[in-house]
Amino acid sequence: MNPIMSMLGQMMKGGMNPQTMVKQMMNNSQVMSNPIGKNIMEMAQSGNVSGIEELGRNIAKERGLDFDKAFSEFKSNFGMK
Repeated sequence: MNPIMSMLGQMMKGGMNPQTMVKQMMNNSQVMSNPIGKNIMEMAQSGNVSGIEELGRNIAKERGLDFDKAFSEFKSNFGMK
């Protein structure tokens, strides 16, 4: 699993709030040395939710995935509705 997704998963399972997650991920050298991870963190910090969604949709499209289905599965893995 991607180190960024693994860290995010651990934080979400631990019940960490989103602001704390972003702060911890910004202090993680693996995340911040990854150009995509750094871009996501900058968008999250600035509140650019639509930019994050667009990035996710583009990555899903490149990989031949249905974004809405993949995101729904992602949320269900972490007990989110």
